[in-house]
Amino acid sequence: MNVPDSSSAASPSDDPQHLSRLRSLIERVMADGKISAAEATELRAALIADGQVTPDEMELIRTVMKKHLGDGHLEFE
Repeated sequence: MNVPDSSSAASPSDDPQHLSRLRSLIERVMADGKISAAEATELRAALIADGQVTPDEMELIRTVMKKHLGDGHLEFE
């Protein structure tokens, strides 16, 4: 039986496509400056899909939030 070694598989956070999809999701969520409970759940699921939130993911969130909100605050619905 051939079982792939999970330690050699790239985690989603190492995948450039993951970060691109995450950026798209964050931009969609941030577009109106508000985040609904459903959007928060969707974003949380995407972030912890691999069981961790990486520094690259955190930086991406900060960058996109700053772009969309400037010095404003995110509103929760």
